[in-house]
Amino acid sequence: MQNNERESKKNDKPILSRTEKTVKDADSESHRRSDSGLEEKLERTVRCSSVLIIALGLCLIALGVYTAVLVITEYTSPKPCLSEVCVGTASRVLSALNRDVEPCTDFYEFACGGWIKKNPVPEWATSWDQLAKLREQLTSDLREVLEAGDGEDLPKSVLKAKALYRTCIDTDKMEVEGIKPIQALLTSLSLPPRPPSTLSANFTWEDVSAKVRRRLGLNVLISVQVAEDVRNTSRNRVVIEQVTPGFSERYLLQPEQFGQELEQYRKYIKEMITIVDPDTDAEKFANEIIETSQSLAKIMTPMEVRRSGTHLFHDVSVSQFVQGTGAGPAQWSEHDWDKYLKLVFSNTSVELHPHEDRLIVMDLPYLQKLATLLSTTEPLLIERFIWWSVFSTVSPMTLTSFRELGFEFSRAVYGLRARAPRWKTCTANVNANFGLALSYLYVNQHFDNASRIKAIEMVEDVREAFGQTVRHLEWMDGSTRDRTLRKLRAIRNFVGFPAWLLEKAKLDRHYEKAEVIEGNLFETFLKLTNAAVEKSFKSLREKPDRNRWVATATTVNAFYSATLNSVTFPAGILQPPFYGNGIEAINYGSIGAIMGHEVTHGFDDQGRRYDEEGNLRQWWSAATLEHYHGKVQCIIEQYSKYHMQQLPNYTVHGFNTQGENIADNGGIRAALDAYSLYAKRHPAADRMRLPALPQYTPRQLFFLGFAQVWCGNSTVGALKSKMVEGVHSPNKIRVIGTLSNSKEFAEAWQCPSGSPMNPQHKCVLW
Repeated sequence: MQNNERESKKNDKPILSRTEKTVKDADSESHRRSDSGLEEKLERTVRCSSVLIIALGLCLIALGVYTAVLVITEYTSPKPCLSEVCVGTASRVLSALNRDVEPCTDFYEFACGGWIKKNPVPEWATSWDQLAKLREQLTSDLREVLEAGDGEDLPKSVLKAKALYRTCIDTDKMEVEGIKPIQALLTSLSLPPRPPSTLSANFTWEDVSAKVRRRLGLNVLISVQVAEDVRNTSRNRVVIEQVTPGFSERYLLQPEQFGQELEQYRKYIKEMITIVDPDTDAEKFANEIIETSQSLAKIMTPMEVRRSGTHLFHDVSVSQFVQGTGAGPAQWSEHDWDKYLKLVFSNTSVELHPHEDRLIVMDLPYLQKLATLLSTTEPLLIERFIWWSVFSTVSPMTLTSFRELGFEFSRAVYGLRARAPRWKTCTANVNANFGLALSYLYVNQHFDNASRIKAIEMVEDVREAFGQTVRHLEWMDGSTRDRTLRKLRAIRNFVGFPAWLLEKAKLDRHYEKAEVIEGNLFETFLKLTNAAVEKSFKSLREKPDRNRWVATATTVNAFYSATLNSVTFPAGILQPPFYGNGIEAINYGSIGAIMGHEVTHGFDDQGRRYDEEGNLRQWWSAATLEHYHGKVQCIIEQYSKYHMQQLPNYTVHGFNTQGENIADNGGIRAALDAYSLYAKRHPAADRMRLPALPQYTPRQLFFLGFAQVWCGNSTVGALKSKMVEGVHSPNKIRVIGTLSNSKEFAEAWQCPSGSPMNPQHKCVLW
């Protein structure tokens, strides 16, 4: 309908006349000219508006891009950490560097050259590194709390510790008594008050050596202790093994090579004996002590054998031990082993049962040879050796002249140049006897619990990182891998300090039998030793405490326990430069690598023999062990080629240091992967830089953090001792050896293949 209507209206429209049409056309032309100008204006306006809109759009786009760039830059570009802690860390890192050395040539010298130049070994020390500096600071902190006034609310155990410190400091009282305390002690042990010139009546080594163990806690000829049964750590056993003769067995066995050290030891003995008894032939006495010591050193099981897989532990009953185990020498029956054991456990709550109680004998060949040696050696020489062992142990607690001779010996052999202040010696003494009581004071004043929480997070990162490595090892079969991961998960962390430490009642109960006789250091030593020995032997009838700490909070070190399958990081080491550096890359490179080191100990040449419960047993497949040994041999051979410039004729003992070298290498890899886990959770951490050192990436800072905690100096004598009989490689070798095996290090520092720090052949185990 609408269409029809429109059509009808169109038909009704009138037809215009010519005049009307002309007028209409003129009007239309005028309107067209007018409309045309308007359209042009409108067009121009539209064009201008379009340009403005486009320009505005481009501005908005540019602003968006700029904002996006700002946002991206904020989250991805390097950003300096300007906190007070970071500024301090930057200063410390920068000061330690020697940038005249190329990092790919000698990273230790690059990272530590400045520190080494500025930090010579103090006169009162034989080595000086970051651990030693931190221990020095901790000792100073402990001195402050020990010398502070006795507060009303202090635990009794803390008051005992303070009393011991005051007693130790008072050397005047020690001087007044002279050697009388020593003579009284010797008499009580059935030894003469002066160096024996003739054999004492009724002397037997069993009687005297056992009394010395019980009264002084001193192992002479034989070591006896109570510890977990390594094959069933749910129970304790008596453990019997060899013991050092009192001077380095390496030095004793190689008199041509270590003649100077042996001569100084001989001189020390002579001068000590001259003071105590001028009538004794001191030179003859000294010669006999050294000869007896050498005889004992010759029958000892070498360290290389003890850490090998063929070294056997013998589990025997008391009765079997007394009668002689295995095909022992005929001389075994000439000695009263039963009497010896009974005297060791005398005046304790423990009585050994011949058939029910079992002993773990760790060095049966030594004991069998000892039986022969004791039967064929003149008894007077044995008595003199035991007498000297006791006298040299307790003499420093009496006359100043004895302490001076000890210092002179250390000066000649180890390069010590000055005696440590008495307060340091006494602080260390108190810490050894009342470490938990001092920990109570220390953590209350010097340790932030937030540090503990963060450290636990780091340990867990390290554990997870180590686990990721294990999951991708090509040389490990499935069953061994599963057991390895099971053991890894079972490792328990002890970080900072035990929670019960701050409960005064529990702390005092721990030290309830520790007695301090203020003003009498010698008697206090005997009281404390007696209590400690009794407590240790009493544990034979107790179930091992699987949650015990192996160190106090006032310890600057870290530990792995194979029988407990635990790692311990005391509060003492959770301090800069190991921890709390402001930059997580450095924290993971320093304390993180130490955490990785301790975790890896659970799987080094010794730790891998223990399962997740700490029991000694074979849980690796034969095929995997073959691959493992091959990779370990690579590390042994690598480190055996290293030597130190100060001692060009000595090389690192690659076999004896293998456990620590394995831990260093595995530890740094676990720590780097742990840092990557942390950086994924906290992306901003991976762009942090140190002020004044913006050129170093987080990965580079990680490796600097690792290297710089090992910056150190050492006297030649101390370095020689470490290389000859130490289980750790020298600090420089720990850095060079570990980093040269790391492809991640080479990538971070862009070291060319074949350069000293990036050899083509690398030893990689974990």
